[in-house]
Amino acid sequence: MDVRLGVRAIIFTRNHPVDEAAQLIASHGLDGVQVPTWYHEYEQYNSRHPEMNPAAFPDDAVAKIRGAFDAAGLETFCMDSYNNISAQDPGALQMAVDSMKKSIDASPAFGCNVIVTEAGRRGVGGFERCLASMRELLPLAEQAGVTVCVEPSYAQSVPNSWTMRGLIEEAGSPNLKVLLDPANILCYDDTARPFDVLGEDIILAHAKDCTVDEKGMPSFPSAGGGEVDWHVFVERLMDLDDVPLIIEYATEENIGRVIDFLRQVIADVEGN
Repeated sequence: MDVRLGVRAIIFTRNHPVDEAAQLIASHGLDGVQVPTWYHEYEQYNSRHPEMNPAAFPDDAVAKIRGAFDAAGLETFCMDSYNNISAQDPGALQMAVDSMKKSIDASPAFGCNVIVTEAGRRGVGGFERCLASMRELLPLAEQAGVTVCVEPSYAQSVPNSWTMRGLIEEAGSPNLKVLLDPANILCYDDTARPFDVLGEDIILAHAKDCTVDEKGMPSFPSAGGGEVDWHVFVERLMDLDDVPLIIEYATEENIGRVIDFLRQVIADVEGN
């Protein structure tokens, strides 16, 4: 199946009004966006907002944001809702869970039925706190018809594909799925293993790269600048059912190169 390419729109919206940002994204021939919470003209509601959730935006701003992406012909694949849902401090944890609840309520107005989070910073008991948060959130998501995607990451309480499989099984909800970023877990999982472990629970993917130093610590260049086996990744992605590949860790200056790289990989895989 063809791979639809998108971008985390924050790359553009933090520097341009949303109408202009959407048109710039569309000018690269991309199919869709991960909807952000940071906009040039709505600085007071951006990612530094204490709750960091789309419910902070007034109705007229929401209508403008959604209208800008629609007018540019861009799909809204999902929405940012990155919160520390395994925080050790009870007050911070409750704020994170409440923020996620508000994201679930607000996301359809932005044209999204999927929100994306990480699992929260790792620490003693982090997985258990993440699981408890999910058990509180997921019934609301099921009622709203919203899918919650967790993005496994090496520094989070869900740091690899096997722990993500455990979270899915323990949570027991059809509305918990996976955004797979191979770079985030390359120090634990090779490029292919997450597909074997997580399979069709993967519904979104990120495109950035990773290099791992001699101490096992990762760094993250743009896609094509690291050690991710992109041909394997795209081939396995194509075996799934229509999983958008969303570019991040790119800049306005290099995104054309990143898109060309990914399109070449896709063409190579399709030609095999």
